[in-house]
Parts: sequence; C-alpha cells; structure tokens
Amino acid sequence: MNPMRGRPTSPTARVDYARLAPSVAKDWVEEFVLEQRLLGVPGPFIGDALALVESHVAESGEPVREAFGDPKAYARQAAPSRRIEGDRDPWWLVGLGLGLVGMFLTGVGADEWLFGSGQIEVTAGLLVSGGLLLAAFAVLVLATDAVLRLSVERTRTFLGVCAVYCAAVVAAHLALGDGIGRWSAVPVTAVGVGLLVLSTVLQSRRASHGGLDDPIVGPAQQTEVEGARAAAGSGAAGLLGWLTVFLFPILTVLMVALSWVLHLLA
Repeated sequence: MNPMRGRPTSPTARVDYARLAPSVAKDWVEEFVLEQRLLGVPGPFIGDALALVESHVAESGEPVREAFGDPKAYARQAAPSRRIEGDRDPWWLVGLGLGLVGMFLTGVGADEWLFGSGQIEVTAGLLVSGGLLLAAFAVLVLATDAVLRLSVERTRTFLGVCAVYCAAVVAAHLALGDGIGRWSAVPVTAVGVGLLVLSTVLQSRRASHGGLDDPIVGPAQQTEVEGARAAAGSGAAGLLGWLTVFLFPILTVLMVALSWVLHLLA
C-alpha cells in the first residue's frame, strides 16, 4: 500500500492519481483514495471512481463536497460495488508466516552455531518471545485492515502499542530465563534457512504475477498497464515489490551481521 515515489522502476509505472481528477479539490481526492485503500479497493477501481467524480465536477462546475459529500463517507458508499473479495493470496500469507518463523530460528541458531557453544539454551523466555512474534503475525493476518487504519488514523496510539509490544517481548526474554532444555544449533539453523527459502518462493509467486503492484489508473491507462504487464512476460513488480519478497532473508542477514559485530566488540 506504499506507492513508490519518484521515477517508476517497473512496467506498471505509478500514476499520480491527483491528475486523474484535476477539477476536484486535492484534499478531497487524497481522503477518498486513502479510505478506499483502507477498505481494500483495487487501484483500477479507485481510478474508475475518480474518473466518475472528475467527469461530474468538470461538466457541472459543482463543488465536489456539494456533489458527493464527505470523501470518506462516499468512499465507503462506493466500496461495496467496487471491491473484489478474495484478492488476498493465502499462499502469500503462509509465506509471510514461514518467513517470520524462519528468521527467528535462523537468527537464534546461527548466533549459537557461529559465535557460541553450538547448543541453544531453550528458556521459557525464548518460547514466550517466539509465541509473541507468532501472535503479532496472526493479528496482522486476521485484522490487516484494522491495523492499517489504526496506523494511519491514530498514529501515536499505534506507535504506543508497538512500543509496549516490543517491551513485552524483551521483558519476557529477560525475566523468564529458566532453562528447559538444549537444542543443537546446526539443525535449528538449517530448518530456519529452509523456511526462509520456502517463504521467498511462495511470496515471489505473487510478485512475479504483478500481485504486489496495484497502481491507481484511470480507464485510459488500464489498457496501457495491462499491455505493459503482458509485454514484460511475468509482469514483474518493481524494486519495492521484490525487496518485500526478500525482506525476511535480508533482515536475517542483518541480524547475524549485527551479532557478529557485537561479538567482535566484546
């Protein structure tokens, strides 16, 4: 949902959606688009709605707020007939979950394998921290729209919740230090790497079919966008999309590198 700024880097180049409705007040357009995005309306359908609003305002000369009312209310009114249900790829969500678990296992296992005794001390805090990570993922999957709305409309509250969550993860790891057992670091690391690979494969399926690229385009641009995707063969997403696909492996490498630096300094 975060459009790339600046020069486009993919065949499905981003379109400045404000240009789709030049006769409409920019603040109205921005509020309308944001609400439609939060409601899960696909980009081309938002472009169609903007074209309809632009046509009416340009021809009638009537102010947009008098013609269509509050942008958020109109966005909610227009959304049911424009929303495409079931657009979320379940395998992509599974890939996110596997990536999160793989990053956790690889980070813990590699640290002990490369810099420790080769044995992972399993503590209650480690298990609780892992459980909290999975709980956070479950919330993101089951209540994606609510989380996004909270982060946009009540940013301070959202940041406060995130801070409390991070503090709870750290506190659990430090306070619950009783050992439960030991695991060999090598197989744990191997399982983590395998999950990262599987996660990347599952997420790349969506990116390679343009699933991470959802530009807001008007009726005139939709044919151009579809043609660009077809000419590209796989319809590859832009740089941001592929960085998202490889996010967990990149974060895992950074975690291991940071651990290596800390051990050198120690």
